[in-house]
Amino acid sequence: MFRRGCTGSVLMVGTLALLTGCTRSLTIHQDPVINTAIHADRAPDQRSGGPLDLAIVCVYADDLKKPSNALLKPDSRITARDWYNRRPTLKERGGKLFDLPAKQLYLLTDEKDSYGQWIGTPLRGATLDGAAPIHKKGIKLKWGRLGDDQTVLYVFPRFIGPDGAVLPVAPARFCPPGAYPANLEIKVGVRADRRVEEAQYIEILSKR
Repeated sequence: MFRRGCTGSVLMVGTLALLTGCTRSLTIHQDPVINTAIHADRAPDQRSGGPLDLAIVCVYADDLKKPSNALLKPDSRITARDWYNRRPTLKERGGKLFDLPAKQLYLLTDEKDSYGQWIGTPLRGATLDGAAPIHKKGIKLKWGRLGDDQTVLYVFPRFIGPDGAVLPVAPARFCPPGAYPANLEIKVGVRADRRVEEAQYIEILSKR
């Protein structure tokens, strides 16, 4: 079965089908207020939250051959804290940091010196950004053989805790991305029934 939602071309080589590339989009839904753990010392109705950076990270089988990228494997327990502590920089990749090409990173951030492709400013919650979902286009993916289970697209949210550190929240993980429609959908927000540090969430809305 071919993956859904691809705009790339398909090449037939013997009995193997190779897909040369796809372009994806990401639709982001938000709760009214997001990234509120930084205000854990406030009363719940006073937690106004803060801007939320997102990193959309495309990882391929060849990337996973590098020892520094082992934690990026599709079956790992990587968290957003791991990503932001070990993300590549303009000056350094590999070693203790992940080693990925900048073209495989798509960033929503206000940081001027981030490594990757800037595609927008941080999220601020639906109260400030408006109720309409935010739509980001032009996320380029390449494919190997059909059935490849090593390609993974992560969305890492930079939720900040009361101590200023990134919270160890599990990312949204599309693996393989081609099992989902071309428009990937996620939601970020705060669960009302949990302690504020544990309440920050990102979840996948797209159906496989």
